[in-house]
This record gives sequence, C-alpha cells and structure tokens, in this order.
Amino acid sequence: MALIVAADNFDTRARARLAESAEERRAFARDLRRMLAAAEEAKAAGYLARPDQKLRAELARAFVIAQAYFKQRQETGATTPEQVVTAAEIDAFFKEPAVPPQFEAFLQDYSKSSQLRGKPVPEEVRKGLREHYGRVMVAMRKGVAAGLERERGVQLDVLLEQAKLLASAYAQEAKQSIQPTAAETDAYIAAHPELDTKAQRAKLEGILARVRAGEDFAKLADEFTEDPSGKGKGGDLGWFGRGVMVKPFEDAAFALKPGEVSGVFETQFGFHIVKLDERRPAGAGEEVHARHILILYPSASRRPDSPPMSPREQAEAAVEEEKRDRALDDAAARHRVQVAEEYTVGEAAADPPPPAPAAPGVASPRPSANSKSATPRPATSRRAPARRKP
Repeated sequence: MALIVAADNFDTRARARLAESAEERRAFARDLRRMLAAAEEAKAAGYLARPDQKLRAELARAFVIAQAYFKQRQETGATTPEQVVTAAEIDAFFKEPAVPPQFEAFLQDYSKSSQLRGKPVPEEVRKGLREHYGRVMVAMRKGVAAGLERERGVQLDVLLEQAKLLASAYAQEAKQSIQPTAAETDAYIAAHPELDTKAQRAKLEGILARVRAGEDFAKLADEFTEDPSGKGKGGDLGWFGRGVMVKPFEDAAFALKPGEVSGVFETQFGFHIVKLDERRPAGAGEEVHARHILILYPSASRRPDSPPMSPREQAEAAVEEEKRDRALDDAAARHRVQVAEEYTVGEAAADPPPPAPAAPGVASPRPSANSKSATPRPATSRRAPARRKP
C-alpha cells in the first residue's frame, strides 16, 4: 500500500507513466525501497535524536495531516486556505506560550537549510512564514481532532515524508564513503570504451604541434574546431571578461600574453587549445580577445538529457551511483525492507490544486516517477562550448 500512497501524490502524467510501464513501476519500487533503507540506516544511527532532524520530522507529520484536512474541507466546499484556517485562528495560535519558541526554532532551521545560509530571516519573509507555519499547525490540530491521523493512508504518507527527510540527511553524510577512487574510475572507463578520450586528446595534440611549427591558428581552427560558433571564423570568440567562460577556459585564456597559444586543456565539453590575440582594460578588470580550437568528447559519451560532464566525470558519477545502490540494497536486506515490484496504479482523473500551502522548509520527499535514479545531478547547463549561460 505504501507504493500506491506514494504514487497517489504524483501528477496525472507521472501516474500515467507508472500505469503504462512495468519498467517504470519496477524502477519506482526499487527507488522507494532504497529510500526506506536509507531512512532505516539514519534511524539506527540516531538521527531522530538530533534537534534539527526531530524538528523536520515533526513538521513533516504536521504537514501531512494538515494537507489531509485541507483536502477533506475542499471536498465539502472550501476553496481557499483562509476558509479552512482563518487569520484570527493563526493569531490565537501564536498567543499560546509554547508556540513562539517553537516558531523561532523553525526559523533558525529554515535559515540554515535555505539560501539564507544561517543569516537572519528578513522581516517580509518572516511574516509570510508566520502565516504559513500557523496555518499548517492549526490545520494539523483540526485534522487530529477529526481523526485523520488514524487513517492508514495518512499514516503511510507520514512515514514516506519522514523517510525521505531522513534518507536525504543520511545520503549527505554517507556521500564521502562512496566517493570513487581513481582506480575504480579507471576500471569503469576501461569497461566502457565510449568514455575513453585518448583519441580526442591525441588529435588536438597533433594540431597543437602544427601550430607550434608555424601553421596559421585561424586556418587550423576553421578546419578542425568542433565548436559550431567558431567554425568559419578562425575559432574567434571575440572579447570577453572574467566570469563569462567556464573556469578552466578562463584560467587558460587569461594566463596568456598576446600571441601566445596554450597547451591542451580540458573542460566539461572536450579538449581545447586557445590563442590570445589582445588584452584591454575593462572597468575595474580586464577583457581578452581570443580564439580556440575545440575537439569534443566522444559523441557516445555525451548524453543529451544531462548537464555537460566530461567522460571521466560521467564515469565517477556512475561508479558513485553503483556504490550507493549496492550500499542501499545491502541496507534494505539488513533491515528487511521489502517493496513489491508488481502492483497496479490507477490513472488520476484530474489534478485539482488543493488549497493547502506547501510545507514551509520541507522539500517534497517523493522518489521520482520519471527517473531511474534518486541521485540528483549537478545543474551546470551551458549555452555553448566554453561559454557560460548568462
């Protein structure tokens, strides 16, 4: 039943994918099992005794019950959060002696886990969070009074919410133990020839030798560069300042004197050599005018659905994922976590937005229905090779 409760929280399209694809259902069940296993590891390590984890677990429980209550009221005609919990009820809640200290603890945790990075919460944000927190907590109390916390579906939803929070905390702290070694990465690349970049580097080393021998850089760039923006322009990148190009490219370009050519270096796009044409002051800094030759990584190693990563970075990520999955599968067996891989998911008829607000400071803890892995990838999208997205 935990699978069905978790799937019920997906939107119509995600549920449709689960309903239509046995492979998607198995992947979802596998990710759910691993998430629950990570949560069990966290519990065994005493995470719930930590004040921050205890606070988040309690908030997750409150949110689930509040959401169930908002949904119940919606079915009886409520269309806005204010119809379910009024401003007067929120004000009365905050007059209770125990509430202000609890709210301050929540604010401190919110500050640490948000972009504020521990800085004081701005007054406008504080006001919004006060209303948000009060509405969730009052609705939770009403849900408890209505007996919603005794419903099996609500209990399972609480379990899933808290499990994802625990699993996330556990994953952050366990990450160091599954970092791939150089030997493991080398072995992975040896087993996946599409990730081997020796031929691409050797090609550019040969081009660099021709440049060093006196051949025209611009002509060689027109012939060999695999950067579409530089083809036919002698690899010209125009003028740019610091912060425009990806860091390795910027470092190589700004280290040169006019007329100099770099050695072969690597970015997440491939192998480069860069020639510096000119430098000039720009504001408080400096700009350079450069051209380059790019030899892309093997096409088989480039995945259109993922951010730019070098083949070695891809190998490291794959090794890390394999090690993490093995560890979680072992934990699932150790804690006897079982999730059926054969089950039925009905398609949702519609996705009406409930009037309940999202839980303040609590991220959605659902495993993704359209992902083969629960591991997030770094978001490092780029507009073109070597150039940052503005």
